[in-house]
Amino acid sequence: MVLAPRLELRRKVSQLQIQIGKTRIPRVLLGTSPFLGAGQFGKRALRYYQKFQRPRNIAQIIRAAIDLGVLGVQVLPASKVFEAIQIVESEIGSKLTLVGTVGLRDISEEIRVFGKFKTAAMLLHGGVTDCYNHKLVSELLNKIHTSNCLAGLVSHHPLATLRWIQKKDLTADVDLLMLPFNKLGMFMDAKPALIAKEIIRVGKPVIGKKVLAAGYLSPKDAFRFIAKSNCISAVAVGIASVKEAEETFTTAASTLFE
Repeated sequence: MVLAPRLELRRKVSQLQIQIGKTRIPRVLLGTSPFLGAGQFGKRALRYYQKFQRPRNIAQIIRAAIDLGVLGVQVLPASKVFEAIQIVESEIGSKLTLVGTVGLRDISEEIRVFGKFKTAAMLLHGGVTDCYNHKLVSELLNKIHTSNCLAGLVSHHPLATLRWIQKKDLTADVDLLMLPFNKLGMFMDAKPALIAKEIIRVGKPVIGKKVLAAGYLSPKDAFRFIAKSNCISAVAVGIASVKEAEETFTTAASTLFE
């Protein structure tokens, strides 16, 4: 039987998974930065913040992503995002896979809230990671592991962090990383080629963030570069409209991780 194009797209995206230990994580994740009006979006940040004050507007984007086969969300711990996920899960009758960021405020409370969901991994926020406090980072990674989740790090300074992990021999404590990585080198502390070499040297799965360079790259250009880099295991992509979801995830299905 020949599947309809949209059904085939959904099937293809939903089957893209990475295995880390006993845990499977979708290789294409919906990012949540637009829902918080993150600063990297420049003039659009305030518009996004205002639009996504209502959890129902966030839920609409999550549903659009699901319709395109995206079954995982990279979640910044905000109550409106959790509420939107609960709305969607109630509507579809199943759980989404979450990769959460913790350490923005009260990490114990954030871990507790993520424990209510199907959370595959929790990653320390870049504000914690990039202080390079070995003792603190080790303690917090252990705290995440005791909650029966994969533990990892987010960084705003990928090259510095990759080298710090090797210097401090943290590789055994870190299950995965989330780092900015894009063709333009935006939001990065070195050229992509150098960062790619360090990623391969560290040998841990990396979720690429800011892969569209906050909208400066088209999905086709961005994802072709990611695919050729051969160092990114998954991507988290923030979407602000149903139209963006269509373009982005359709391109992801035909370009990424072939």
